[in-house]
Amino acid sequence: MGDETPRADGPKSTGGRASAPKRLRRILIWAGVAVVVLLAIVGSLVYTEQSSFCPTCHEMSPYYAAWQAGGHHGHAECVDCHIDPGFIAHLAHKPSEVKELWDHFFADNRFPNYNVDVPNSRCVGCHKTVATKSGSTFSHADHAKRAKCQECHATTGHLVTLAALGSAGVLKAAATTPPVPAGLTPSTLAGHKPVVCQQCHDQATMKCSACHQAPHEPRGECSNCHQPGANFTFVHGAPGSDCSACHTPPANHFGADCATCHSVTVPFKNAVFTHTGNTGRHTAQSFPCVKCHPTGFATASCTCHGGNAPTGD
Repeated sequence: MGDETPRADGPKSTGGRASAPKRLRRILIWAGVAVVVLLAIVGSLVYTEQSSFCPTCHEMSPYYAAWQAGGHHGHAECVDCHIDPGFIAHLAHKPSEVKELWDHFFADNRFPNYNVDVPNSRCVGCHKTVATKSGSTFSHADHAKRAKCQECHATTGHLVTLAALGSAGVLKAAATTPPVPAGLTPSTLAGHKPVVCQQCHDQATMKCSACHQAPHEPRGECSNCHQPGANFTFVHGAPGSDCSACHTPPANHFGADCATCHSVTVPFKNAVFTHTGNTGRHTAQSFPCVKCHPTGFATASCTCHGGNAPTGD
């Protein structure tokens, strides 16, 4: 009589399991942690893809500074040239970045190494078309069969000099530039700015027109009028040269000896004619030259007065 049988509708045991609200709270907490971790991973991936991240290791400072001064700045990031395109490729490169971090602290981080490989596929991703020919003999298609883009355009992304590496304290001892390929006779042309062609070609024996295409009609070899330099400076021909080869005289212009009235020290378009001799009231600016010189500058005629000198007032 003392024992009571539990009622069927009485409280049930949870068997040690958490209640539904507690389970939901745990799920939300772990989901939040997962989101935070995911955002941290994605954020770090995005941050480390920026070129501005590279100089956080000081040995990359010369390369970053040279990239900022180069033609790719504003058009391509470091990863565009040093990593294949695509999320998978960039993600697969992260272990290599961890090794670079290890080398930063525990290995020799001095340069140059001359062992960075940039496949053509990374270049043509942006440069889908290139000029097939410039100048009279240079052929891009022919060079593309002989070398990779990187070999001819090694300094396009960043031109890092040994002096810059030395200033940053990351220059290898006794470092030199890469050796010249066998069988080639490279040379530089006095005054010419440094270009990659000098690494393989005897530039001193080449004509300018072999690589340069004039923006005007043909006027002979470029060096006849231009002096090699950073800006390909124009140098006027010596006095007595054939001015008409480059300049077209205006209408009613007489005489073939330009130096009689013009000086090479004054640009042709800025030339100001100074009349010689006494013209009286008839100044050189009063009438067109042909009025007084109908047949040439050697003789003068008063064409307004029937070819005779005026009389009276």
